[in-house]
Parts: sequence; C-alpha cells; structure tokens
Amino acid sequence: MEQEIKNAIGLGNPELVIESKPKPEPKPKSTVTIHDFGKLLTENEPPKKKR
Repeated sequence: MEQEIKNAIGLGNPELVIESKPKPEPKPKSTVTIHDFGKLLTENEPPKKKR
C-alpha cells in the first residue's frame, strides 16, 4: 500500500527528482565601530547652552 501511495503522488517515478531550493545567502550586516558611534554622537549632539 505504501508503494501505491508513492506511485499515486509520483514519488515512485524514477524520472521525478525532488530538488531542494537553494538557501539565499544572508546579507552581511553593517558593523558600527565604537569610533563610528562616537562620531555619530558628537555630530548629533544638541548645541550646548551658554549661561
């Protein structure tokens, strides 16, 4: 019976080959160094108020 089911869905056919989908490569994440982070902080710091 198992063979009949395989034949019914086409798995018993030697011409049918199941292909696995290629996994997409993960995109490299951009890295931020401590120097880049410090630069961003100083560039976006609010202006200091003078008393």
